[in-house]
Amino acid sequence: MASTRARAAAAELRNRARAARELRTATKAVATGTASASNHLMAGGVTPLVAHNYAATLTRKTKSIGRTPLASRTIKKRPGKKGLTVSRTGDLARMKRHRVVPVALWTLEDLRALALSGFRPKNTQVADFLAALALGRPAARAAA
Repeated sequence: MASTRARAAAAELRNRARAARELRTATKAVATGTASASNHLMAGGVTPLVAHNYAATLTRKTKSIGRTPLASRTIKKRPGKKGLTVSRTGDLARMKRHRVVPVALWTLEDLRALALSGFRPKNTQVADFLAALALGRPAARAAA
């Protein structure tokens, strides 16, 4: 039986690997032109957790300034994972983690328009990302 410290270390290793995988995927998605708000944030150096938390806010604010997404699609939140299992049918948190969610695809120009509109988020990572976009600096710091 593994110790508590060993389990914690294994969980940390899994989280790091997941974050690195998400960052690689985000960088590739942004390089194609249109990507989700969270992918733009992650490619710009924002941590994955903050990027996922702020993606809906950026989408809502970008739509409020009159921009429309180029495309919209649905994705699985955690691809490759099961939804509800037979033995854990009442686990709603598990269902939320693996649900299929709609995603709006944005260009960098759309997010730059949001940055120039004066939107200033409370989170410093997201604020720095938008400030770099407003100044015209390349947003994909993590990709470089």
